[in-house]
Amino acid sequence: MAKTQLRVVGLGNALVDVLASVDAEAIARHSLTPGGMHLVDREAADALYAEVGPGIVQSGGSVANSIAHMRSLGLACTFIGKVAKDELGDAFAADLAALGVDFPALGPAATGTGRCVVLVTPDGERTMSTFLGAAQGLTPADVEAGMPEAAALLLVEGYLWDSPQGAAMIEAAATRARAVGARIALTPSDAGCVARHRDAMLAFVGDHCDILVGNHHEVGALAGTDSPEEALVWARSHARIVAVTMSENGALIADEDRAWRIEAQPVEQVVDTTGAGDAFAAGFLHGVLEGASLPEAARRGAELAARVITHPGARQQAAA
Repeated sequence: MAKTQLRVVGLGNALVDVLASVDAEAIARHSLTPGGMHLVDREAADALYAEVGPGIVQSGGSVANSIAHMRSLGLACTFIGKVAKDELGDAFAADLAALGVDFPALGPAATGTGRCVVLVTPDGERTMSTFLGAAQGLTPADVEAGMPEAAALLLVEGYLWDSPQGAAMIEAAATRARAVGARIALTPSDAGCVARHRDAMLAFVGDHCDILVGNHHEVGALAGTDSPEEALVWARSHARIVAVTMSENGALIADEDRAWRIEAQPVEQVVDTTGAGDAFAAGFLHGVLEGASLPEAARRGAELAARVITHPGARQQAAA
């Protein structure tokens, strides 16, 4: 199958990222966990935004970032998510349109477009505070309407389980994906998200997941272990293809027959780790879809992640 015929469908939260550089004390002042993702209400989001200022505004969302990268790598892509008809929503849609990503119009949202304030400390670590806003308005009917007639892969974002109809949306997408012969990949998104929805994620992995891609904290939370190696062993018994990333320590990858360890790509200076996992997933899945060996697919993911962390934000300069 030619590369231009391969279509990836991403299902996730449509968010706009606001990146701001802060000192470590700002993380503690807002009672945030360094490196974590925190769900907040509109009032808390506005208060944090007022303190950090406008920063750098970019379209974001975990799977939306991966889809943007995969489109830049030459795959046909559809993203299913919901924004409001407001300034941030228009910017989000325009960014995907500029890349050539199909973003179905899903109707009006009852609240403002979701946003994620990303606080970047001097060590490059990012701590996220997220107001989901319109993203929570996505419904199973929206998913049914937005799914294309043909696809090679469905990529599901774990954060969706935080939405009121998240489980139903994910099930609808997986059912449609199976009907058209697509493989199904899951990125668990965040260890805290796994803790909130572990039973639902485990059921999804058991019922639908062909490819599992996440960092060792996320996959370890699913597996019930702090060991990346043990997490890989668990994951191999639940998915056909697995990638467990370990930041600067590289990644553990496996299929049903063999496991490998892939070294991280050297980086002269880490500026911002926002979206590193999203970029790795994009490069890795791109390689898998093109029929590359698993180590080669993981190297593509590592190279893309290495480029992303050398500049602010999760998307710019994604393509070489």
